[in-house]
Amino acid sequence: MRAVRVLVGFVGLALALGTGIAGRADEQSVRLACNNFPPHKIEQPADDGNAGFDIDIVGEALKRIGWSTEIAFMPWKRALELAERGQYDGLCSCSHTKEREAKLLFSDELGAVSVGLFARSEDALAGIGSVADLKDRKVVTVGGYNLEAELITAGAQVEATASDKNALDMLVAGNVDLLYGYELTTKHFIASDPRSSSIAYREIGRNPYYFCLSRAMPGAGDAMQGFNRSLKVMAADGSIRRILDRYHVEFR
Repeated sequence: MRAVRVLVGFVGLALALGTGIAGRADEQSVRLACNNFPPHKIEQPADDGNAGFDIDIVGEALKRIGWSTEIAFMPWKRALELAERGQYDGLCSCSHTKEREAKLLFSDELGAVSVGLFARSEDALAGIGSVADLKDRKVVTVGGYNLEAELITAGAQVEATASDKNALDMLVAGNVDLLYGYELTTKHFIASDPRSSSIAYREIGRNPYYFCLSRAMPGAGDAMQGFNRSLKVMAADGSIRRILDRYHVEFR
């Protein structure tokens, strides 16, 4: 499954990290709002204890610069709103949009995910090559995702829901024609739903994504600089690859 591309390639010389951010020697805590988005972010880990590779990567990068993480799960739209208002320090991960820049800081790229259309059969995908082909089609996506704005621009009949699992349930029940979402997460839910055995997928593109901090968080700029340094070192020393291997996901 080529669902995600993550920055794990060779990085020249590892950058030296300090003992903290802006001279802080004591451990600080970052409060992050997250949506359930397996296997990136897992609200209820299985017996293996895996919390999601985004959470693992972000947590390790912050730990290396003296920060711990406190994570609260909630629907994506609420998580985004609370982070933008500064009621949480940031998001475990998010896509970049121009509108979000005013209230959020974005890290270096964490990876790139496959996005596309799910349908109850291959026939329902006939003649669709891009989002622009979805005019007047009834399509579900998660409310607040950047994908929702793409569908609105294309003139689709958009049904916004609270979660990726809800979106799949609506597709399987026949309430919508198509689901516009993220391959890896939607296929995670398909794998545990016997009703979804005939679901077809067509990739539309690949979206880069990032770790995000609220600009309202004190010291957010320094924290993000330190995070990016950690991320580069983790790519160079193999830490990111070892985290990904625990989730048995192939990358390109």
